[in-house]
Amino acid sequence: MKQENARSRRIRIIAAVCAMVVLSGGSAGVLAMRSKTHAQSAQTESTEETSAEKADDGIISAGGTVTASQLGESLGLENTAVKLTVGAMLIESGDQVTVGSQLYEITADSLTKAEKTLNNELQSAKSALLEQNISYIKDKNEAYLLYQSQLLLVSTAQSDYDTGMGTLDSDLQKAYDSYQEAVSTIDSAPGEIADKQTELGEKQSLADTLQQKKDSLQGESDSVKEKLSSAAGKYNSAAAEYNAAAGTVRYLGNALGKDTSGYALAGSISADVSGSTAPETDAPEPSGQEMVIPDGQSFDMSGMMPVSFGASGSVKKAVNPGDDPLNALYESAVAEYETQKELLGQAEAEYAAAEEEYGSVTQSLSECTTELKTAQDSVSALEKEISELETKLSNAKSERSKLLSEYNKLSASYSTDQLELKNKLDTDNASCANAEYHYQITLATIEDDLAEAQAAYDTAEENLRIFNEELAGGYICAKQNGIVYSANCQEGRNVNVGMPVVYYVDESSYAATVELGQNDVTQVSIGDTVLIYSSETGIASGKITAISPGTSTSLADVRFNVTVEADVGAALYSGESVNVYFNYSDMRSSDFSDFKGSSGGERPDFSGGMPEGFDPSSMPDFGARKEN
Repeated sequence: MKQENARSRRIRIIAAVCAMVVLSGGSAGVLAMRSKTHAQSAQTESTEETSAEKADDGIISAGGTVTASQLGESLGLENTAVKLTVGAMLIESGDQVTVGSQLYEITADSLTKAEKTLNNELQSAKSALLEQNISYIKDKNEAYLLYQSQLLLVSTAQSDYDTGMGTLDSDLQKAYDSYQEAVSTIDSAPGEIADKQTELGEKQSLADTLQQKKDSLQGESDSVKEKLSSAAGKYNSAAAEYNAAAGTVRYLGNALGKDTSGYALAGSISADVSGSTAPETDAPEPSGQEMVIPDGQSFDMSGMMPVSFGASGSVKKAVNPGDDPLNALYESAVAEYETQKELLGQAEAEYAAAEEEYGSVTQSLSECTTELKTAQDSVSALEKEISELETKLSNAKSERSKLLSEYNKLSASYSTDQLELKNKLDTDNASCANAEYHYQITLATIEDDLAEAQAAYDTAEENLRIFNEELAGGYICAKQNGIVYSANCQEGRNVNVGMPVVYYVDESSYAATVELGQNDVTQVSIGDTVLIYSSETGIASGKITAISPGTSTSLADVRFNVTVEADVGAALYSGESVNVYFNYSDMRSSDFSDFKGSSGGERPDFSGGMPEGFDPSSMPDFGARKEN
């Protein structure tokens, strides 16, 4: 039955290839027939001579034998004293099994002992791991503290070296700089002092001139100040006369109902002339209906309404606005107002001229005072600089020999001191390197011990898990599909838990190894797609999975073994002779070698019909189909 199914499968594959040719037609776009390969030699189950040929278009082919993967399956228990005894064999070589198929029955007594042993091993591994963890932490801390103490000693030595070298360099540089500064001072200070004294004379002369100018401007300022004060007094007197006239006009005008808004009062000027002051124009308005009568002026009051005068001559009662004498009085007051206004303007002009003159003199005096202050400050600064230069020159002359002696002494001992510091640092660094080496060795040792304890615990835990999940039911079961190749146990014998208990032939994975020459092998790479052809089973796709040196007869004939693995589902069988094609992108149907396989090399006659269930859309893509 198995042989019949395999034969039917091979017929369907060959039919699919034929169908592709029929569907493509006979034009230039089909896979044309052009054979470029040699027939393979007779097949054997284990090995086969292979041959390779490269066509003109770059296609490389070689023959080989199909093999199926042989898979070993073990219980997965490691580093354990467990012993499992076979109670009954449930399979034999050649049997087809699937995942979960029962292979062996284990005796109940050995299962009980195995479970107890695995639990004891797990507890022992757990205790050992705990102890090792404690020991690891303790040993690591001790090693670290020792290492750090040694590093601290070294870091202190490095700091001491850096500090010592810094001190040597600093002291030597300071001594040199001090001596050079003394020499430079002796050379340059006299000239600098002479230049400063010359500049001091110029600044002192300027200060004397400015002092004379200031004294002159001060006298002029006092004179102008008196002039300005006199002009202010005249202006204030004129303003008083003007305001009296303006007040009279406004009073009489208001009594007659006239507009008096244009008769403004004048302000006074303060007698303090330390700064310029403009006349005040917002003088106070007369209160009520008062009329200020200038001193010495009399009016004819006949025909007027009775009035009463205050102590200052102001009118306390309004007069009749319709009387002509009042108009005459108003006109006379206006004339007087115009006269006082003109006099006020003259007084204001005199004051403005005096104020301008006073401001100019005051500004000149201020500027002169500032210049004089600057010149006096320069004189004081130069006097101080000269004094400091003279002191510096005196000190340099007295200390030059001493500074030179100190520099020579430091320079002579510098090399010796530096060598001593370097020797100490090198010794400490060597100690540090040795300490680090011992620390790393200690760490590696205790970490290995901990890793071993952890691995032992993980193994014991995994062993118990495997037992509980896979063996506690009393059977050893298959973990994968396949055909049993061999079983390594007998009834009543112990199972070797560290070795495979059964070997399978994996029919889902087929491979073939072919031999290529040194020129051809340079044109292929691991991962390249290939075609696997057999006249019995047709065409299958695959990939290169390995390239390794093969048998070589001479340096001129170096051979390489190229292993190709067929894609999952390929219609192949173990022991089948095939041709493998590389670089097949431009390949045509006639390029496939028509050699005789196990079926005699004759293609089945389908009489033009397709096998049942054939689907052209499932055909593989052979790469270089050419469109018609």
